This record gives sequence, C-alpha cells and structure tokens, in this order.
Amino acid sequence: MNTLLENYLEQIDRYLKAMPISERTDIVKEIKSEMQELELQNVPPEQIIGRLGSPKELAKAYLGDSIAKDSEFSWKKLGALLAFYSMAGLGGMFVIPIASVLSVGLLFSGIIAPLAGILKFTGFLLGFQVPFVMFRLGSYEAAPPIALLLSVLMGALFLLAGRALWKLMLGYVQKVSRKHKELRMEM
Repeated sequence: MNTLLENYLEQIDRYLKAMPISERTDIVKEIKSEMQELELQNVPPEQIIGRLGSPKELAKAYLGDSIAKDSEFSWKKLGALLAFYSMAGLGGMFVIPIASVLSVGLLFSGIIAPLAGILKFTGFLLGFQVPFVMFRLGSYEAAPPIALLLSVLMGALFLLAGRALWKLMLGYVQKVSRKHKELRMEM
C-alpha cells in the first residue's frame, strides 16, 4: 500500500483514539479495505484520498456514529463525545458542551435528590434533625415525610430531564455525523 494512504490511515487512527481499540481497529480495516479495492481499480492514491475527504472529517463522522448508536450514558461515551467536540464546528462548540454538562448534572441531581430525602426522613425516624437537607418553597418548609416524597419526585424529574437532554445531544451528534458522511459520498 502507498505511503500516502498509510499516513492517511495513521491520521484516522490518531483522531479515533477516544474510541475503544476494537472499534477503532475495525474502522481502520474498513477504510483500508476500501482503499485497496480502489487501488485494484488503478485509482491513484491522491484520488482515493480526495474521495474519502479529510481524515479529520471522516474520523468525526465515525465518532459521531459511535456516540449516537447507543443512547445510554457512559464515561467512555463522554470521552468519545469530547473527542467529537474537539473536531465539531461552531455549532458544536455551544450545543455539545452545554447539553452534555447539563445532562450529566441533571442525572447526578436525580440520584442525589432522593438520597437527601431519605437522609432527612431517616433522621426524623431516629429522632434527630438534619438541618442541611430541606425542601423549602418560600417560607414553607416541608415536613420530613413530605420532603421524602417530594425529593423522590424531583429526583425522577431530574433523571428524566437529564436522559432527554442526553438523547437530544446524541441526536445532534448523529445529524452532524450524517451530514459529514453525505458530503464524503458526494465526492
């Protein structure tokens, strides 16, 4: 294989570092196979690279697909999202960080809120007050049993909002990724 094509594959591999090695290897093999097919058809290396587009844009499309294919939150996916963000355009500079930080914050709050209500209620049952945990609206402070119920309800709402925002952000990433793939196919 031509050194120009080998360098191209190395760049793709470098841009995909945030992905699991098995996925990254599969992608590089797929691109290499496509390159070899075109070489067998006597397509010059420069034209092959022109058809594939810039390695950064191609890697961004693969990263976007990888992020968007599963809607569950994971720390690995957040790392891949950060790599995608580093390659995203101006819109991604605002949408991705805001949506990802808010979604993670809401998911975290969805776990903390019920735990705080349980702590407050447990203190009430054991006869001591937990003053740093309260559910207050204006001058009204909810009694511990009501605070427990409200904190569980708020936790569920936070979890739902965090999950919805995460899916919204993944939809954005998928749309951007699809757009870059379509641009590549037109070449």
